[in-house]
Amino acid sequence: MENRLYGFIIDDDIQFDIANRRLLYYSDGASERTLFFKVISLNEIQTRLLIYLLANSRDAVIYKNDIMKNVWDAVNLSSSSQRLWHAINELRKKLTSLGLPEDFIANVHGIGYSVDNHRVSSLFIK
Repeated sequence: MENRLYGFIIDDDIQFDIANRRLLYYSDGASERTLFFKVISLNEIQTRLLIYLLANSRDAVIYKNDIMKNVWDAVNLSSSSQRLWHAINELRKKLTSLGLPEDFIANVHGIGYSVDNHRVSSLFIK
């Protein structure tokens, strides 16, 4: 039986739940009774984009053309550099609201993006 990708863990306290298209942040507070919890929903493009970036985060550079081909073109949507730029910026806003630095998804000038893969672990289910 093949394992199926369920999601990702980022920085030990952010879970990316692919099936429900959401990011879940949870943190223990200073006292035993405090738990901080935040949920951010993603649209379909943001979900596809984040999956692609995290799944390919081991690569030094994730090329713009590869991202557009796999996120937009693969599902018969029109891709462009402008759409990619906009989607990356919207995704960065959501990730920074959970405490990740803005350069978690870094621009590699003119060719693509990179992701801080040391912060990312894949989650699989059977």
